[in-house]
Amino acid sequence: MKVVASMDAAAMGDRHTALSAVFRSIDEDSSGSIEMAELLTLATGICPAMSEEECRSMFKFLDSDGDAKVSEGEYLECMVMMTAAMPQAEFDAGIRDLLSRSNKAVQDGFYFHCEGNREYLGAAVLPLVEEGLTALMAAVEAERLRVASGVDWDEGYLPPRWRPLRPLQFLGEWLHANSQTGRTLKAAEDAAADAARKKDFNEMNRVEKLRVSFDAMDRDGSGSLDFDEMLSVCRKINPGKGVDEARQQVAWMDVDGDGQVDREEYVKAMLELMDDIDQDTFDAGVHRVLTAVKFAYSTREEKLKMVFDHIDADGSGELDKVELTMLAKALVPGGDQTKVKKTLAWLDKDGDASVSFGEFSAPMLAVTAKMDDDSFDGAIQKLLRAEGEATEPDPADDLPPKFGSYVGMLSTHATSSQMGMKKLNRLVGEKKKIAMVDCRPDNERAVSTIRGALPLSEGVRFVSAADNNLAELVEKADLSLASGCDFVLCISGVGAEGGVAAPLLAAKIGVEAHNLCGGILAWFNAGGEVVDGEDTPVEAVHPGSKRCIGFVGPKRRNTFKFGK
Repeated sequence: MKVVASMDAAAMGDRHTALSAVFRSIDEDSSGSIEMAELLTLATGICPAMSEEECRSMFKFLDSDGDAKVSEGEYLECMVMMTAAMPQAEFDAGIRDLLSRSNKAVQDGFYFHCEGNREYLGAAVLPLVEEGLTALMAAVEAERLRVASGVDWDEGYLPPRWRPLRPLQFLGEWLHANSQTGRTLKAAEDAAADAARKKDFNEMNRVEKLRVSFDAMDRDGSGSLDFDEMLSVCRKINPGKGVDEARQQVAWMDVDGDGQVDREEYVKAMLELMDDIDQDTFDAGVHRVLTAVKFAYSTREEKLKMVFDHIDADGSGELDKVELTMLAKALVPGGDQTKVKKTLAWLDKDGDASVSFGEFSAPMLAVTAKMDDDSFDGAIQKLLRAEGEATEPDPADDLPPKFGSYVGMLSTHATSSQMGMKKLNRLVGEKKKIAMVDCRPDNERAVSTIRGALPLSEGVRFVSAADNNLAELVEKADLSLASGCDFVLCISGVGAEGGVAAPLLAAKIGVEAHNLCGGILAWFNAGGEVVDGEDTPVEAVHPGSKRCIGFVGPKRRNTFKFGK
């Protein structure tokens, strides 16, 4: 559609100028001359009474040099003479029609509305603009209320990377999304997403799986994740830390800086993060997000049903004696047998060794009624993680979002015992005897180590959890210095090598062995001291690979740099 302004009356009065504007609009290549076909269009358009034969005769007359072209000057001289006797209204109509059909911009004063354009503007464009402005005013008002409430503020201070609403950007994106083109694109995307959802999960590719997880989080269907949507999911993944995690997640993924994460930003960020992750680990990560989303928007009764189904291993719809015992142990951290028996008796009031969901949910809802949502969710999460006894949250959840996501996707993360910095600091405070074993390759240990850590061996080779020589090195290693310790803590770059070595060391030494979740980077980020080969404290740590160097900081500067 071509939208043009009304012709200036004075310009129309100057026929020479008007004819010149028409000539230039027809002269598509701006060569200064036109050929027979173009001349026929001009002449018959302005002088409808002229026949094609008369136009051809005029062309031959004007084309004095026989080059089959007519210059602007030659054309104007003839056309001014031919149109001299035409009524002004007829002349204006011919000029207007020719210019409105041109695809080429012409000089000021000679733009016209194509037929029906004004009606289209009034019926479709203006109402859309008015609706967009109304949406903008609502968004501005919501932003003002949000700012005034201080919900995003940290103890009265402007949070890092906070951005105000950008009105022009908002309006432009709104108009595009709600235009005919935008609606067509959205319909195509929705159709593709609907087709993907109908696929079996195992038939989807990685992009489709990530889009499914994005759509699950995008509760309002806006096509982007705002702070509130990220916060809702983050608070359920790690109750009590949601605000900081949601803010960091949005900042990490928000490439265009609009304060929101659209679907493609989310997919691109997650694909880059999980580029070298095997398919099973990738799928487990997507399932974790989908489970977290489902959990985030479930009622308390629905969350208790998740726990019930988790404990109901045989899917019978009732908890038998073995399952009830498992649940009782899960409810009692430490597994004190007296408390377990009391809990078991409380759950199975009629003593028939069988509990339905109704019998289970009623007392659980009653006893948790005074708990706030975060405390309730934290308790439910522990029960959902439980496999026979109460367990602690995943320490990867205490790492910054991008770092934690990467560590959580390591294939050994779920198969080896993980210890986070919080628990480590607590055990150090309790004066526990800890044997740290550095499982990193020589080049990484040459940059810095944790003071007192025992090197596993020289010549560590680690490509992946399946391709390494750690089993061989553990078998040969002299770990006599670790005797008498309360537990062994394996150190690696971000946790990969330690996740393989921990169970091997536990089997060899006969004591508990844990992997430091996040490795030496987590230690460094938490303010832990690292030293060089001369036992001098340094501010340098090898991240294991170039892709992990961004996991250091931001509160501590890493002076280590990869060579070119």
